[in-house]
Amino acid sequence: MIDVWGRRNASNVMPVMWALGELGLAHSRHDVGGSFGGTDSPAFRQLNPNGRIPTLVDGELVLYESNAVVRYLCRRYGAGTLLPDDEAGCARADQWMEWHKTTLYPPYIDLFWAIVRTEPVLRDPATIARLTKALRQPLSILEAQLAERPFVAGERLTMADIVIGPAIHRLLALEVERPPIPRIEAWHVGLQERPAFRVHVMFPYGRNPAEWYRYEQEGAGEGR
Repeated sequence: MIDVWGRRNASNVMPVMWALGELGLAHSRHDVGGSFGGTDSPAFRQLNPNGRIPTLVDGELVLYESNAVVRYLCRRYGAGTLLPDDEAGCARADQWMEWHKTTLYPPYIDLFWAIVRTEPVLRDPATIARLTKALRQPLSILEAQLAERPFVAGERLTMADIVIGPAIHRLLALEVERPPIPRIEAWHVGLQERPAFRVHVMFPYGRNPAEWYRYEQEGAGEGR
């Protein structure tokens, strides 16, 4: 049994849970972080001295940092599926995982916080406009990448899609102006047909802080 510590609605937890679901691995998720607290407890800090989520325990292995966790799961349990079976394919998938963290994720998560995690009366239109503009180039790069292939790193779903998909899912739900991205939207439609994506990514999270925390608590224990 694989144990994951982290609330299900955390942006960095969703890819880990989706990977577990795609791989069909027995697992248990423990609600930690956000409104659940617990990341400062001695027991949790013994697992992860950073006090961050997600944290995974698989047998004697304790692992944190979401991309590292996804890579581990794919290497150990998903060779030939989520982990491409050739070196070049692995390198391409790995490249896009790094691209997600360095290029897409920073403006995406800041925009998400500026809208969903900020009270409507406190939202700063100038900040939202700046972050929306900052996302244009990453979205254009991903749109071009999907022009000649059905998935980010090639002909099938890989760990690259696993980390990028949840961010795009939430980004497309934000009411902001975006350039035309028909290929990203088509790719996203395909992801929504996957049962594990529906369970671990496609759940309500709210449009403001009050709704966010309500859905967070209502989702306790779900999507394990």
